[in-house]
Amino acid sequence: MSGVFAIKRAFGLDGGLGSNDRREARWAVAWFAILLALPLAVFGIFSALLIDSDYAVTRAHELAAATAEINKLDLVMRRAIEKRTDTTISDARAAHDDKNSIGGLRLATYTNEARFILVHRSSQQIFPPIVGATYSEQEMLKRFAAPIAAARSELATGSQKKPRMMGFWTADSLGLSFVRCRRDPDTLNICVVFDESALDPVLEVALNAATMNLAGWALTLRDPAGRAIWSHGKSTTSTSAIAGLGGVMGGWHMEAAPPPSTHWGFLPLTAIIIPLIGSWLFVVWYMYRSQRARLHESSFRSEMTAKLSHDLRTPIANLRLYADLAARRADDASAVQRYCEILSAEIERLALLADNTVVYGRSAVPRPLRLDEAIPDNVLDATIERYESLFAATGSTIEVTHHAPNLCRFDRMGFERILINLLDNACKYAPGSIKVATKQDGNNLYLSIRDFGSGFDEASRAKLTAPHNNGAKDGYGLGVAIVRDLAEVNGGKIIVENLDPGARVTVSMKTSAATRPAEAKCPS
Repeated sequence: MSGVFAIKRAFGLDGGLGSNDRREARWAVAWFAILLALPLAVFGIFSALLIDSDYAVTRAHELAAATAEINKLDLVMRRAIEKRTDTTISDARAAHDDKNSIGGLRLATYTNEARFILVHRSSQQIFPPIVGATYSEQEMLKRFAAPIAAARSELATGSQKKPRMMGFWTADSLGLSFVRCRRDPDTLNICVVFDESALDPVLEVALNAATMNLAGWALTLRDPAGRAIWSHGKSTTSTSAIAGLGGVMGGWHMEAAPPPSTHWGFLPLTAIIIPLIGSWLFVVWYMYRSQRARLHESSFRSEMTAKLSHDLRTPIANLRLYADLAARRADDASAVQRYCEILSAEIERLALLADNTVVYGRSAVPRPLRLDEAIPDNVLDATIERYESLFAATGSTIEVTHHAPNLCRFDRMGFERILINLLDNACKYAPGSIKVATKQDGNNLYLSIRDFGSGFDEASRAKLTAPHNNGAKDGYGLGVAIVRDLAEVNGGKIIVENLDPGARVTVSMKTSAATRPAEAKCPS
């Protein structure tokens, strides 16, 4: 099907189409819209993939930056712990070299806030003394004997030419502790034990100093038990990196999230997608507007053709009738002259109808090309006289009541078309007695046609007077639609009434005062 026909079907403007045809047309329009949107959808998918790739690259950069920062802070914490514990070991060695080694070692333990100091030379335990150890020292020896023994055993392997150091964290039911051991070449072993609470301030001081310039970062340090010991910056819902620490900080973890990065890739993609969507919408709107204009033009032509055909049918039939009568009564000069006068009047009316259609070609019911000065009742009688033979052939009789005797200026052509269409409908659908009446009321001219048929049902009456009804396809109601439009372009309206029996159609139109005196009879 063609594009205009498909659109016409889709919007249900073709009254002759069935539901299956309209459904098929709507599917055609839907597929057309999908084909238009397909390139935009493909571009959108690729744009989404590019945005996702851009985000993945940014995320990788953030992860790399967070991991690098964790490694730096790991080194800072190792040095702070080692410095603090190595100072205690140095104090313990100095106290061992003093003559009062037992008292000096106990003083070094207290001064350095160490939980416990254990000193061996070779396999001999020097401190705490085997004889004379305090209850607290005996308890600490039992608590840390196993991890310290493992550390001494590991330090005893390998080269003994220079001091060897090691440190680790150990946990038991009483809490988390840090053990730091040193073995000298002279086989002196010194191990110190610190509670976590004693070293936490050391870590905090070192980390605060190292992160002074890290604005926008979110950092959190967690001990082996998962407790947050230290934090920096505002916490975020997502963390770029979580890394375990090494060396003397083994078992600890740090979470790091750098400042959020701007995804610059999204802005140019948005700048491309928005104009594309706007262009696509403009193309769809323009195509829809063009299709609507073409559809309106097609509908107008169909409407104009139907109405003009309807208007031409009756005068053509009249022309054919009088031409046949003229041929049959060629020997009667007066009859032939009368028939020729009627034929000339019909031809003039058809010529005026054609002129109106050409000049006002954008309307199926054009505005009047000229206004004539005439007596409405005379125009009524002349028109009925011309078509009397046609009406009589249907078995109809016309009874006229005159109440419009005043000369006025009005659309004579439109008045005749209204009269002919109404009489044609009455003779076709309700033949028999037909009453015609006129009335003048100021600047308003009224024409009413009454038949005695079955009348209109309510649905048909509403449809015939609806503003957008153009009559049925077979012509039923088309004459009334033409009458309605003619009345409206002349400033009037149509009223359809059901009576008992039959129906009455009343049409009004505007008139104006005449500029010449009244004539006795209007020319036929």
